[in-house]
Amino acid sequence: MIGQVWKDAGWYYEPEHAYEVMTAIARVGTHGSNHRFAWRGLANCNYSLTSSLHRQLVDEGESISETVLRAREDKILEEARRWGLGVDGGHLVDDLQLLADLQHFGIPTRLVDVTSNPMTALWFATAPVPRPARVTGDSPRPPTKYSNTGLLIAINMPWYREDPDGAKPQTVFKTVGRPPVTWNDFDGLSAKRNAGLRLPTPFLVSSSMPNPRLRAQEGYFLASAHPQPETAGGPMASLQIPVPDGDSKEVRSLLTGDKKRGLPPTLPFVAIFITARVKKQLRTYLRRTYSRTAKTLFPDYAGFRDFGAWKDR
Repeated sequence: MIGQVWKDAGWYYEPEHAYEVMTAIARVGTHGSNHRFAWRGLANCNYSLTSSLHRQLVDEGESISETVLRAREDKILEEARRWGLGVDGGHLVDDLQLLADLQHFGIPTRLVDVTSNPMTALWFATAPVPRPARVTGDSPRPPTKYSNTGLLIAINMPWYREDPDGAKPQTVFKTVGRPPVTWNDFDGLSAKRNAGLRLPTPFLVSSSMPNPRLRAQEGYFLASAHPQPETAGGPMASLQIPVPDGDSKEVRSLLTGDKKRGLPPTLPFVAIFITARVKKQLRTYLRRTYSRTAKTLFPDYAGFRDFGAWKDR
């Protein structure tokens, strides 16, 4: 079944029209003032939400655990610094900033890209999916693209705290560029990363030195220690987010019916399916109304390389 891993969790909605998608986004954002959401778009709804490092280790045949993730992450950071990376203005950046920069250039990390802007996430959710090249007869068919069902994900962050609150620890970490203003901790450049990985929840990473793409996409990152075996798996496989059984009928009612009450307090996320037909409608709407295009979201050389019209024949 399409998107089975998400449907099994129960926290999903399947709109039939573009206007229902936009209504659902508005309802997610206005149900309950105590809810804060991070947004992510997947062009293919059959994928779970995992970090690039998680996927890399799976491809290598590794059994995923926090020990394995941490060992590879430490090696990547060590080799990056040995390479001469992680320096800004003559000062070393901390581990979280270096991980954010590595993520930007395609190096696998545990960071999961998200955005504060649902229209940006929706642009990614409505993207076509590449079809690999195939050989037919004596000649190969070049790679093509086709449109299948995508997914717009709103991740609830009830654990969000910019500052410690009594017994509740800080869960939002802003990266810094200079050791003198890095936490006065024996961990040094690793202090904030280590603090985040000790948490029983995800933590948020906001770059103090965002590159043009991160600024354009209003992006930041979520990360956490790898979930314990009893809670690992499911659609949020890289984040410590408990996923209780949901009821899709209740979710649909909350996102389409008259507002009678806020979202359930245990709501971990909402997954909104975007069918191929609706994708096309929304792409036009996003371009004309919200200026969401490859040019505005990828305003760098890599974006020009990947999306520029120079490739058109």
